[in-house]
Amino acid sequence: MLQPAFPFKQILDQLPEGGLLLTPTNRLRNRCQQVYGTWQQANKNWAPPAVESLQGWLDKLWFQLQQRQWQPAMCRVLNREQRQLLWQGCVEDSLDKGLINTQQLAANCDTALAQLIQWRLLDNLDQADSALARHWEKTGLQPADYPLFAVLPKFHQQLRAHNAITQDQRDLLIARAFGEGVLEKLPQLALAGFVQNSPLTEHIFSCAAQRIESFTIPEKTRSALQIARCHNLEDELTQAARWAAEKLQQNPDTSIGIVVNNLGQCRPQVEQIFARVLEPQWLDPTQPAYTLPFNFSAGTPLAKTPVGAATLQLLETLRDKFDYSQLRNLLFSPFWGDNSAPEQHLRSALFRRLQKLELQEVPGNILRNWAEKLAQELAPESPLPAQLNQLGDWARRWQRAPAEIWAQRFSELLTRLGWPGQRNPDSQEYQQLVLWEQALENFAGLSEFTGALPLAKALQLLRQIASRTPFQAETRDGPLQILGVLEAGGLAFDHIRLVGFGQQQWPTPPSPNPMLPVLWQKEWKMPRASAERELELARQLTRDLLNASDDIVVSYASEEDGVGQMLSALFDSNGEAQVQNSDALSHLYQTLTDAPELEHITDTTLPPLSPEDCAQVRGGAGVLKAQALCPQNAQLRYRLGAEAFSEPALGLSAAERGNLIHEMLAAFWLQCKSSQQLAAMATVQRDLQITSAIDTAIAKLKRKHPELPEAFWQLEQIRLRDIFEQWLPLEQARPEFTVSQVESELTVTLQDLTFTLRLDRADTLTDGEELVIDYKTGQTSVADWLQPRVREPQLPLYALFQPQAKAIAFGAIKNGDCKYQGCGELSQPISGIKTVADSQKDKDPEIIQWDQLTQHWQQALEGLAEEYKTGHAALIFDRAADNENQKALWPLNRWPERQ
Repeated sequence: MLQPAFPFKQILDQLPEGGLLLTPTNRLRNRCQQVYGTWQQANKNWAPPAVESLQGWLDKLWFQLQQRQWQPAMCRVLNREQRQLLWQGCVEDSLDKGLINTQQLAANCDTALAQLIQWRLLDNLDQADSALARHWEKTGLQPADYPLFAVLPKFHQQLRAHNAITQDQRDLLIARAFGEGVLEKLPQLALAGFVQNSPLTEHIFSCAAQRIESFTIPEKTRSALQIARCHNLEDELTQAARWAAEKLQQNPDTSIGIVVNNLGQCRPQVEQIFARVLEPQWLDPTQPAYTLPFNFSAGTPLAKTPVGAATLQLLETLRDKFDYSQLRNLLFSPFWGDNSAPEQHLRSALFRRLQKLELQEVPGNILRNWAEKLAQELAPESPLPAQLNQLGDWARRWQRAPAEIWAQRFSELLTRLGWPGQRNPDSQEYQQLVLWEQALENFAGLSEFTGALPLAKALQLLRQIASRTPFQAETRDGPLQILGVLEAGGLAFDHIRLVGFGQQQWPTPPSPNPMLPVLWQKEWKMPRASAERELELARQLTRDLLNASDDIVVSYASEEDGVGQMLSALFDSNGEAQVQNSDALSHLYQTLTDAPELEHITDTTLPPLSPEDCAQVRGGAGVLKAQALCPQNAQLRYRLGAEAFSEPALGLSAAERGNLIHEMLAAFWLQCKSSQQLAAMATVQRDLQITSAIDTAIAKLKRKHPELPEAFWQLEQIRLRDIFEQWLPLEQARPEFTVSQVESELTVTLQDLTFTLRLDRADTLTDGEELVIDYKTGQTSVADWLQPRVREPQLPLYALFQPQAKAIAFGAIKNGDCKYQGCGELSQPISGIKTVADSQKDKDPEIIQWDQLTQHWQQALEGLAEEYKTGHAALIFDRAADNENQKALWPLNRWPERQ
């Protein structure tokens, strides 16, 4: 069992009645109590030992003073969030904010005031100027050079207005209570595990006890210290985890300490690596959740736990605007209401539908509208539409309010959403739920210091509280302890490994408080004030760590931030630690790697389409195009639904800008039916018609993007008019025509597959011939129609089922390069539409007439349709670029693994 490093039993035996053993941390206090419990006989009552942590002891003393109604103690002690709010308000009232980060400045002021009180430079804020005057004179500096002293009077005024004090002022009052006899002195204080104390703490000790005795960790006669040189922190942690696993395998009951420098900054990485090495089954998603058996001294911020993060996201719904990542996390959160299959199907369909809109942000009204539509079809009993409507109503009605009212509203919202879900929470989730209630209560306690808050500020404060609230999972007392440097003080282990002790990390670099003169901080050896002070502290901590075990390994990364480094000079040893090369999971990976190679069987065929699937093929002519480019990708996309969505962008996407041009031209030709009507229009009438067409096109898209300002749409109007005026001369220069079809649907059957096609436009020419047109705003190539596998099958498919069609053409509409590109057999030529023979690069082409071309299309498209119908799914590409353009399907077709 893990033991204190100091002579605990001896201290207790020597402690007089009424004496007290103090430890610097709760962890060390708890360990002393557990060890004491093991000494007691079973089935007998026994009193707990006289052991307290420093902070716990001070809290109890303050409670006693308030119970006795000692007048100076009849005030509240502000917590961190309350002090932060007071400081921030004072900073904003006292200083010109400008580019100042008021939140960080307030935190620095709070720390600086704590240091002044803890180092006994300030005992009374009313006398701050006189108390510090001689120190200013000594250094030659001025208070005006430091913002703290401009803000401090305002802060003191606010404290008096709220009848409040800081925690450090509370400690001053506790010392005063001992001095005045309000608190009875102890016969003896035994101090164990302390390294460095502030002058105020030492003053409290001297006032509180008649006799003070400090116990240090006894010096050990050690074997040679072992050094492990690693590549980086990940390598250090992996080696430490494998080392611990080996020790546990040799003796499961041994005590092991892993002391990680700056554990708070790298805790997630530490947990991941130790879980992978020591508990690989924990990573299995099918494994029921459980708490890892090793104990961490550093907690995870509540805001980053599953419960905390999900709950904060649910509250963000009151903003009534969602990005796609936020919406995905919300809709599929296990902490939001019903997890039944129909409900999950509805939410999945809703998310896919909203993705297709490709919005930068999803407004709440669009989310609610689609939820209602899909719920009627897929899950009529779903509570989701009602919940979203209630959220929308609250988002409109809930404006400014004090923190306690917001706390009530947040609780009401979570209850309405069925938080935390219908399933029973596991142990860690339950602990997080309890901690969340505490965080919400702390938030409600800010009302007196905030006044009425808007929603954004309320959510910001609640998130700050959750980010500062550490979650520490309750774990059984196991043999492996993962600790920070300070938390390891005073503990003894059978084996200990120190991680992250390179010369750049240990001693810790100085970081003086910018709110106080550096000369003061260095003179009084305040925390992080100077390299000399940090070196002194590091020496004491190093000595305690080296005396904590007879088996010690210290490791360091040979490279830090791209710079090579050595072991900290505070460790002196030439012994090299053994390199740990494998663990259970890596051994499994190596076994799989060394296993006989699996036989690969090529399977290029999916089951053929059923008659129901053939009756209405989803995707139109795009199915045949995809089959021509890559058969397997076509099957994945159109049969299995593997659809990639475009990333939302600011403004309009390229596809939306192209659709605007399609809609504009369609609206124009629905009004202007022929070239004769176009020629007969007066200039003013034509301008009005163009404006009307542009307005019609924009109006459809404007409803989808309410976030875009009116000035944006005015620019779009200018762009569309400019493009239309470039395109119009091509129409005016053509022989006479009548627009016979605009955006019309056409149903065709090919090889028993039924496709629904949408035709951009069809013109009837003077001789009854028909020209089929497809508008394009991207790259176009007539050669794609002439390949053995027709790469652009849409227009050829139209031509096969339009008996009068004698030509097909792309209407290539690009700013500065508008033209027709096509081929056919027309009696009156049109610029850009070549004859069939002229469309080919070969000198002696095989296809020279329209009938031959349509016959080629018939055979090629029937072949593609037959491939698709029978499930042909070979992973081959018509061109290498087709593979690069379809990278989104690589996780399914596993192309990179085939190389």
